[in-house]
Amino acid sequence: MPLINYKDQCFEYEIVKKKNRNIGIRITPDGRVRVTSPSFIEDSYIHGVVYKRADWILSKLKLIGEMDKGVLNRRYSRGDSIIYLGEEYKLKVIEEVEVEGRIRLKGEEFEVHVDPELDEEEREKSIRDGLTEWYKHEAFNKFKERTRFYSEILKLYPINIRVKEQKSIWGSCSSKDNINFNWKLIMAPLTVLDYIVVHELCHLKHRDHSKNFWGLVEQIMPDYKKSKQWLKENGRNLRV
Repeated sequence: MPLINYKDQCFEYEIVKKKNRNIGIRITPDGRVRVTSPSFIEDSYIHGVVYKRADWILSKLKLIGEMDKGVLNRRYSRGDSIIYLGEEYKLKVIEEVEVEGRIRLKGEEFEVHVDPELDEEEREKSIRDGLTEWYKHEAFNKFKERTRFYSEILKLYPINIRVKEQKSIWGSCSSKDNINFNWKLIMAPLTVLDYIVVHELCHLKHRDHSKNFWGLVEQIMPDYKKSKQWLKENGRNLRV
């Protein structure tokens, strides 16, 4: 891939040629620099455009690195913030062996029961794994509920709903009318989760992202662009 050297720093980028009119630069959640460009523009010109945006690109890459470090260093100790449907809750760690209901949302706290015999590394893994399973369970129930609600409004009904681990997309609609949702959206505000539900339901009628598709989305959610922007700015933070 092409390489940019700028102020004693460097980064690679990939070029994707499309039938669009302008050059676009996007930093993916995993820290890749992706440049989309009309097919008729020469790579040397694209290189110059990327070089001019190097300050901005490096600042974004630095931010991603800091976020990743924060996630890796997370200890899941008492008082940590746990996000659910866009709201912050405090983590309450209870050192007690409990088979049932190891994780429970109670008032303004997430109660997590852990075995007092676990060492620090095992303790963190136990809390992380338990929280992930709790999120997945809640996500499935919430997506079923919201899909049922908006299906009645749109009169569009999927065959199946699945909640999955998806690295780079929030939802998808198959040619067989099955809809997949990313469980991590259970951490986002409900309006954002609803936007993805409406987005995928509208794909049951319009399989592309045409003007008609976005018109249908806007008909149901006039402020959908706010949720779309929220995901663009905060989506990478929806991690356990």
